[in-house]
Amino acid sequence: MVADNSGEENYYQTGPSNTKGVEAESNIYIGYGFNVYLNATAGAARYQQTDLWVANTPRNTETAGLTYQHRNWDAGFFNKRIGSMYNDNGTVNQAIPIDPFSLTNAFVNYTVKGASMLRGTKFRLSVNNLLDKHNIVGVTAVNAGSNPAPNPGDTLTLLPGRSVMFTVAFGFAPQGR
Repeated sequence: MVADNSGEENYYQTGPSNTKGVEAESNIYIGYGFNVYLNATAGAARYQQTDLWVANTPRNTETAGLTYQHRNWDAGFFNKRIGSMYNDNGTVNQAIPIDPFSLTNAFVNYTVKGASMLRGTKFRLSVNNLLDKHNIVGVTAVNAGSNPAPNPGDTLTLLPGRSVMFTVAFGFAPQGR
């Protein structure tokens, strides 16, 4: 989708493309309630006719996480990196390069267990974008042609800022008689 000089939005259908790649994932128990989570992808998504990259398809992604679980507690810390990619401007493929960026999230949960009537109640605290990064993750360019230089009419999509969430999911487990 691209807005022209009149401000009207124009939609363009993309041509056929081929996607090839590989992904590996593992969850490794290291002991004492700790697990390491690893995931990585590498690939290419290209248009058949031009061999140019399909918009918004990263060359690679990597995720690493550490989780802990003991009795009523579980916690985790994850970092995901998204590799370089391109945005199209509607008429030109690979018009705007997007640099790699990372996102770090963390959480702590507590679950009520045992003979309590509130058995199953979960208290959850999560922090998304822990490092408060604001990288550019997308650009909708206006009349950019093949020039990636900024234009006053461009619309940037940024990584959302840090967010903190606390939730409670109540459980109810009356005692059986």
